[in-house]
Amino acid sequence: MKQSSNTLNQSDIVIHINEKMDSQHRSQFSNKVSKLDGVVSAVLQKKCPQLMIVAYNPLKTKAFKVINGIRKTGMQAQIVSWL
Repeated sequence: MKQSSNTLNQSDIVIHINEKMDSQHRSQFSNKVSKLDGVVSAVLQKKCPQLMIVAYNPLKTKAFKVINGIRKTGMQAQIVSWL
């Protein structure tokens, strides 16, 4: 775990999204994930568009809840790494 500048505990995970998305859908999807409870940020990578880095507050949520929230949007996804 690392500390962010606002002293909020933060953990980062890398998630692989199985579906391909166009740029509009990518933006909408990132916004949906960013609004999940406890998520600080969610960014789909430009060079590897099926990877998303999600920062979350482990005092408010857990990694498995983040991935389950993503799956509830209809996307097939899995955690591939913790940062």
